[in-house]
Amino acid sequence: MLAWDPLLVVSIRGREATLVPAPVLGHRVETRHVRDAFDFLRSLAPAEALQRASPGVPFAGGAIGYLGYGLRRAVERLPAAPPDPLGQPDAWFGLYDRAAVFDHRERRAVLVATGLGAGDERQREMRAVAGLGELHEALGRPPEPLSPAPPTGRIRRVATLRTERRAYLRSIARALDYIGAGDLYQVNLSHRIECPFDGDPVGLFIDLARRNPAPFSAYLDAGDFQVVSASPERLLSLRGDRISSSPIKGTRPRGGTPIDDERLARELVSSSKDRAENVMITDLVRNDLGRVCEAGSVAVDRLCALESFATVHHLVSTVSGRLRPDADRIDLLRALFPGGSMTGAPKVRAMEVIDELEGEERGVYSGGIGYLSLDGCMDFNIVIRTLVCAAGRAHLRVGGAIVADSDPEAEHRETLDKARAPLEVLGAILDNP
Repeated sequence: MLAWDPLLVVSIRGREATLVPAPVLGHRVETRHVRDAFDFLRSLAPAEALQRASPGVPFAGGAIGYLGYGLRRAVERLPAAPPDPLGQPDAWFGLYDRAAVFDHRERRAVLVATGLGAGDERQREMRAVAGLGELHEALGRPPEPLSPAPPTGRIRRVATLRTERRAYLRSIARALDYIGAGDLYQVNLSHRIECPFDGDPVGLFIDLARRNPAPFSAYLDAGDFQVVSASPERLLSLRGDRISSSPIKGTRPRGGTPIDDERLARELVSSSKDRAENVMITDLVRNDLGRVCEAGSVAVDRLCALESFATVHHLVSTVSGRLRPDADRIDLLRALFPGGSMTGAPKVRAMEVIDELEGEERGVYSGGIGYLSLDGCMDFNIVIRTLVCAAGRAHLRVGGAIVADSDPEAEHRETLDKARAPLEVLGAILDNP
């Protein structure tokens, strides 16, 4: 999907929303007090606002953006937030009235224009027709030549662990104490990697997509910062009343030879520890869906299936259900947010421990990038394998699940395995691994 020139840009920080309209609308920038960020999103892109969407087209105009991990405080009562080193909005969305939606399987593009922002129905129709023409013209232009991707292994930058290895190992030890005391079954601990970056974020996204293709990749340009994501994980999708969520837990690096790669994949599939991690989070997602789904409709469609990506193997499960008639998609978002694979179980206690042990806000990481279509559809990833580019720096968070039998050194190595593809694209080497 490709969308640009939003009619409206909305950013939410705490209880304040800033609305920046496109010049064509002739409105001023507005600041509003927001009692509940999720309720505000409901008003931003109301479902069923567009009745004549094309069958099979997942996006019919609407809101595209991200929900940051900071929005957990709109879902649960938690202690005071830790410091926020990046200071980005808790949520950022653009409202788009036109988009190009690509079907890679059928090798075709569908152009979508709604006419939103115009006056009466006739004016909206005229704006939509004009929008389709502009989209067709833009896509028909010859593409600008892309600079060749730098060769893998060429070191151009030095990256720094903002939480050094020994400190991360101490956090794992403390988490294991909590697990041993019965506070937790599992907690996802992350740390941040940072390096200089003054390049083109679009080129960075293209390079990352080439080297590490992922089903839920995304690029967002929020003006002051850009989000470059190669996420393999789906938080949720909604089509009609059908819901699907695919949590990931369990990781091994890819091997250097076919034999070694197969050995690592078999090791992951046969690991009782990794399977237990996945089953715990799958059960958490199943319970979260049960809050908003019809009784008896929640099912685990697959459990601990092996999926292999460019740099890692993962265990992936899929949970599905049917949305209750008295619940809407914002209720669904609230029920699942943040994704259980990024917190642990029990979820609220895990989030408290994360704040204590990580000591800083996660920002976009652990949230979701996706869209709220005006025809009622919705799809969000979980923000992992994601770079945030801001003020001449690139920031990457990586983490993993800590359970009772975790080996701290192995857990730390796993986080660096997950950082491998983004660091390669940056041409960065860690100065203090």
